[in-house]
Amino acid sequence: MALKFQGVFLFVVLVLLGTAVKSQEKKGPAARFTFNNQKNYDEVSQREVKLVGTNFTVDRFDNENNAVFLHGSPFSYINLGNSQAVKPVIGSISLWVKLQGEIWAGTGYTVNPIILTKNSNNDDFFEAYAMNYIPEQNKIMAGSSKDSSMQVNITSVEDFELFKWHHLVMTWDNDYFSFYCDGRLENKLPKNFKTKFVSTDSVLVGVSANKKNNRASYMSADDIEFYDRVLTVEEVQELYNAPNPNKGKMIFNWILIAIGFGLIVLCIYFFAKHRLSVTLKKEKQRLELYNIMMNPHFVFNSLNALQNFILKNENDRANHYLVKFSKLMRKILENNMSDNIPLEMEIDLLEKYLEIEDLRFEENIVHTIHVDPGVTPSAIKIPIMMLQPFIENAIWHGLLKKQGTKTLDISFFMHDSDYVECIIEDNGIGRKKNEDYNLEKKSLGISFVEQRLKLFNKIHGLNCSLLIQDKAGDTGTIVRIILPILNK
Repeated sequence: MALKFQGVFLFVVLVLLGTAVKSQEKKGPAARFTFNNQKNYDEVSQREVKLVGTNFTVDRFDNENNAVFLHGSPFSYINLGNSQAVKPVIGSISLWVKLQGEIWAGTGYTVNPIILTKNSNNDDFFEAYAMNYIPEQNKIMAGSSKDSSMQVNITSVEDFELFKWHHLVMTWDNDYFSFYCDGRLENKLPKNFKTKFVSTDSVLVGVSANKKNNRASYMSADDIEFYDRVLTVEEVQELYNAPNPNKGKMIFNWILIAIGFGLIVLCIYFFAKHRLSVTLKKEKQRLELYNIMMNPHFVFNSLNALQNFILKNENDRANHYLVKFSKLMRKILENNMSDNIPLEMEIDLLEKYLEIEDLRFEENIVHTIHVDPGVTPSAIKIPIMMLQPFIENAIWHGLLKKQGTKTLDISFFMHDSDYVECIIEDNGIGRKKNEDYNLEKKSLGISFVEQRLKLFNKIHGLNCSLLIQDKAGDTGTIVRIILPILNK
């Protein structure tokens, strides 16, 4: 009997503890409108909202179709409905807005309404709760009215910056009203009245819907949330610092893009290798750019750099890197079937390659490309991408391990009427001091360059040459390459 009583007692204690724990859990929003992926409904109740004269736009994270754009007209607004979820007697409202400009047109008070609903059908003191932008003061004002006898308003302390996303929160109960802007408490004032609503009136975003005070707002709105309780300062901060909901999706997309690039590059590489075995003589004349620059070593280094940016959550740098990498790939694809290329286009490819390397390493390498006045880059054609392997070696094996100022100079000169001489000079640590660099083992790219030069000399009776030297005192490396002019 005693054991049975103890078991019942233990069960009751566990139930009470579970109830206590649940009571301490933070309740989620009573209504939530994220507009993500063009959603036009409350994600809590699935009730649809009315989007009148609006467009979907990018949110504060630059996600497409994840926010709503209002055009600054009484005929452009959001109607969130009139359910109890959006009209809490004690509650909080959190939303993100970006004002695109000031609207002075309209009647009544000179305000640009952000969100409001009514406590009566009167023309004045009708706001059960409201947020407005005041153009004359460049401030945001949040407030609540009982009637003409009782009203509370809080104005933002600092000027409100247009064309920028801001997080706005107002909270209230019967005793106090508080207003937050970008996670900062602007003020908390006594309220001393119970909030009341017109049951048939809707919560509107972007318009006042009042005959005497007929105003509208030119803005974007996003992530509107309603709570049936007063949010704490910590909860407001959490909402303000909420991460990008598409972060995981973005990383997955970046990985897919990187894999896609890798597969394309590998397909091109193996296709080029197959062509080399089938038409050896023709490919020896061309030794296309893919065999020189787009070898797996370079491509995988590029993809690793992109992966590092993503893992570090440096999405802007990853995007910037990917854009530059794509431009370089496009240039390569545009010229991959050519035996030769105008010198000015070759210089452009080198510039884009150096931009990518600079983004990858952030080593502040100062590079210059000098063209002698006697050389006309647009009128001279040379074998395509013969220089990139030497520039890559200069950066990887010469400059990255050097302390202090790092320079890379590339110069072009005429070498009689049939040749162009290119000099690549760096002030790196030199080949002899580089433990990772074997003087007896040349890179695949340099080997291909040598093969092409030999073939040009043999087939066309030319006198092309390549010379790689350590500078005096092992203070760098100089590469001198004589390239044929292929204008015929």
